[in-house]
Amino acid sequence: MAVKESDMKINHIAWLIGASALGILGLLVFQVLWMQHSRKLLEEQFNNRVNMALCSTVERLASDPACSDGLRACCREGADPEACSTNFETLLQKPEMESTLVEALRFYQIDLPYQISIVSNDSSSCRAQQLYSCSLGPILENDTHHLQLEFEGKTEYFLRRMGLMVVASIAILALICLVFGLGTYYLLRQKRLSDHNRDFFNLMTHEFRTPLTNIRLAGNMLARKDPELADNKYLGIIRRECNQLAHQVENVLHLGGLEKGEYQLNKQPVDLQHLANDVVAGMDIQIREHDARVEVRATGPAGAIEGDPLHLGNAFRNILDNALKYGSDQPVVLIGIESGADGCRVSFTDNGSGLSAKDRRGVFQKFHRCDNALRSGKKGFGLGLAYVKKIVDLHRGNISVSSPDGQGARFDLFFPTPKSPA
Repeated sequence: MAVKESDMKINHIAWLIGASALGILGLLVFQVLWMQHSRKLLEEQFNNRVNMALCSTVERLASDPACSDGLRACCREGADPEACSTNFETLLQKPEMESTLVEALRFYQIDLPYQISIVSNDSSSCRAQQLYSCSLGPILENDTHHLQLEFEGKTEYFLRRMGLMVVASIAILALICLVFGLGTYYLLRQKRLSDHNRDFFNLMTHEFRTPLTNIRLAGNMLARKDPELADNKYLGIIRRECNQLAHQVENVLHLGGLEKGEYQLNKQPVDLQHLANDVVAGMDIQIREHDARVEVRATGPAGAIEGDPLHLGNAFRNILDNALKYGSDQPVVLIGIESGADGCRVSFTDNGSGLSAKDRRGVFQKFHRCDNALRSGKKGFGLGLAYVKKIVDLHRGNISVSSPDGQGARFDLFFPTPKSPA
């Protein structure tokens, strides 16, 4: 069954930008709700201070005989309402009333223009319900009237109190949006540049394939036409270096195609033991050139996995090629295959100089070359193990590397057994 990589590939950049945009939108909503809540708290504080100032004014007026005695006498039950209203107007116009109220408002830090009135409790006007009020009970000895205030410019007052908070929030949000916009722009531009570079690199690699093929064919034809050239030192160098470069070109093309989702894995039942034996047989010349010994050992029942034999073979070939190139003077490579109920494990163990902790962390990254490889002076692009990691991931497996006691390297690959249909 063919599985198209592009169907499984997630556009991580799009997800990252989308998640960041949602985060900024959430922050914006939170800021708006927070400012609304802050305004509500300011209004509640303002209301409490005004009501305390009013009640303080009423208490002080009640203790002043000049303001309360006459009003209390004329507003008892059964008194003339018109006379009572007249006395209310007189109270509102007294200097003691204004000075007491102004002092109370100043004490509670309220400096807005206001209108004062005295209304009856049975008033049903909407306007009366919106005003700040305090009962005149301490003065009248009954709860029939209220002293009320109405302020002008409350909205501007609250905006002034929240001004610094609002400006700071807007400035911070604007800065975040600006940074996000610039970051997104440069990220997308960098991605486009990376895509262009990768496409150019792949095209150039394709162009290398034709001359390399011609060089290889020309070398083979020379060896066939003139048997004396079969063991020629320089022709051997040409053929060997041509094969090495062709191998690297294939790695680049395969890895680039897999990353772009242009290749479909041709999955079919694969016996990994047979595949490993075929790879070893195909690399017989290289093995003999390095005077190496390669063994394939299988334990457990024979089991097959669902995989692409071409790419799995290339992955095995890359690991084995590294073991031969960077191993000891007489490389020994053990390929262990263990089949179980959960899947199949393949291990490659060599007798080289091993890998440092730093190299083990970056060994599967593209273009990473280990210290041993650099010191050896042998050529390579650092793409082989990155390609192997990609192939193992596409087969839903995992790969790890270890270097016990710094003696040799061990690569462990695990491929899960395909689940039988229910």
